[in-house]
Formats: sequence, structure tokens, C-alpha cells
Amino acid sequence: MTLAATVPADAAVAAFPERLLACLRAPGKTDDHTLEPVAGGLRDRVTGDVYPFIDDIPSLMPGSIGERDAKTSVVRDFYEEHPFPSYEGLEEFGELVAKGSGNPFSARLLEAIGFNKLVLECGCGTGQLSHFLQLNNNHVLGVDMTLASLRLAVEHKQRNGLMRSAFCQMNIFDLAIRDASFDVVISHGVLHHTPDARAAFAQIVRKAKPGGIVMVGLYNRYARIPTWIRAHLIGILGARIDPVVRERIADPRKAAIWIADQYRNPLETWHSLDEVLAWFEENDVEYLNASPAILGTSGEEARNLFDRTDPGNRYQRLVTQLGWLGTIAREGALFDVIGRRRS
Repeated sequence: MTLAATVPADAAVAAFPERLLACLRAPGKTDDHTLEPVAGGLRDRVTGDVYPFIDDIPSLMPGSIGERDAKTSVVRDFYEEHPFPSYEGLEEFGELVAKGSGNPFSARLLEAIGFNKLVLECGCGTGQLSHFLQLNNNHVLGVDMTLASLRLAVEHKQRNGLMRSAFCQMNIFDLAIRDASFDVVISHGVLHHTPDARAAFAQIVRKAKPGGIVMVGLYNRYARIPTWIRAHLIGILGARIDPVVRERIADPRKAAIWIADQYRNPLETWHSLDEVLAWFEENDVEYLNASPAILGTSGEEARNLFDRTDPGNRYQRLVTQLGWLGTIAREGALFDVIGRRRS
């Protein structure tokens, strides 16, 4: 590693609040390889290796990750061209907060997280959710492998003077984060774009503290079918066949990026509730809740997104997912499952 002198030391310090810096480690190393800010990057306190910033973006990417490299590179190149989610023009923080507060899912998520928490978002994209969740005095680290997306996240952070969110380039299969560091770990709409969603989930769980929250959002195996059908028709009927573009997106650039993400992504997988419950068992995670809720369970009455509810039986979960064909299928068929890492 070499020292990049293009970024002053005070900028390196400003990139990470102290609470988040303490959670980092050198990529590919053990947790004792903590990092300190230096001019132009971050330095391994044990080896002295410096991981330089790239265009003002902290970068803690490892070397080769073996057979996953080719597929990972294809997805990274796609998002370098289509950073997601797109901001609506030059969006100010107040506008982002108003949008997040008006969205039932993000508003419930912030309420459930509460105050003064350490939050990790794996696959943060352009950082909009990370920025929103730093409300309530939370500190949020957003990581992503795509520099184009991270540039937009850091630009928004700097332009609005946000102090409790930070961003870093990382690979989800080798997160340069100390184990058991975060109160809440979120990966919302990301793992289904990796070569091995199950293995990626196992990696992010390790970063939650014992008793911490893990939330994973994925494309649903049943509810994603209408998107697949639209993908075969959109070239003929045009972008307005998509309900989100037709009803909710006014900015042309944002609409184009949404269409690319939903219909032209080079890698996506579909998943079921039962599959995710199996991942939870494999990684010693207790099921808490799902969003949308599983029909016929206590999740339908839960006031808090992180409340402990029952997962129902296989029949209830199947009926729930078939019902999603008429609800979340209109917006990409993303469902979330929330759990607590057992102590």
C-alpha cells in the first residue's frame, strides 16, 4: 500500500467519527489490525500499511476473493454506470429527511433503531438510507463496492455538513470491520446481487453485537415474477409499464436508473421466507419480524419493526408470499426479515 498525499490529514479524520473509526480493521486481517487516519488514507496500526483514499473515498477493498471475482466485477461495473438509488437532482438533507419520514418503511426503521446506536448498512449505494438513519444521534457506516455511488453519498454528506454518517468502499465478502461492533446491521436490497447471498449473509451477521439486530432485504421468489414478465415487455411497451416510474418518479435520470436496476441488472437471485429462516438458524439469529408482516401471525399487530413475533407455519408463509404478488410486486418485490443475533 502507498500513501496518497492528495487528501490532507484533517480530511482523513473528518471522514470517520471516532465511534465508527473504532469499528474498522485492515482488510483481510484480524481484528487487532485497527486503523488510524493519516494524510490521504487509513493506516494499519500493526503493519503500517496505508490504504489510500480514491477520489476522496475511503477504500478498504481486499485483494482477490477467488471464484467470486468475475461476477462481483460485473455487478460493480454495472453500478458504476448506474449508481443506485439516484438522488432527485441536487437534493438537500432536509428534503431527504422529509422523504424518509414520509416513507412508512424508513420511518418505522428509524423508530425501531431508536437513539445513539451504531448502525452498519452493507450495500449502501448512494447513501440515502444511511444519511436518514443518522438522525436520533445514531452513527451510521455505509459500505459499498461502487465508487460512483459512494461519491454521491460523500458529496451529500460534505455539502450538508453531516457528521454522524461515514462511507467506505468494501467488499461484502471481506468486510474490513471488526466482528461484533454494531448494534444494528442492515442489508436492504443488496445480497440478491451477490454471487452467493447465503455466504454474504453469514459475513454481515458477524458484524452485529451479540443481541444486536440483523435485517436483510431480498427479492421475493414469488412476488418477483411480475417484474420478470415486465422485463420481457418493456422494450416494446416502454418504461411506463413500470408502476414506480409511472406513478412516483418525476426525475428522468432517476427513472432511467430505476429501470436499469430492475430490468437490466446482470446478476440477481430470488429468495423465500423459509430460505431466510434457514439462514437465521445457520448463523444463530433469532427471528423477530418480517416486513411486510406474515399473515395470520403476531407480526400483523406489532407496533415496532423489531418486536419479537412468531414466523407462522409454512402454509401461512406461502399464502403471505403469494399475496405479495398483488402488493410489493409493484415496487420490485423486496421483503425484509429481521432477527436478533443470539448472545
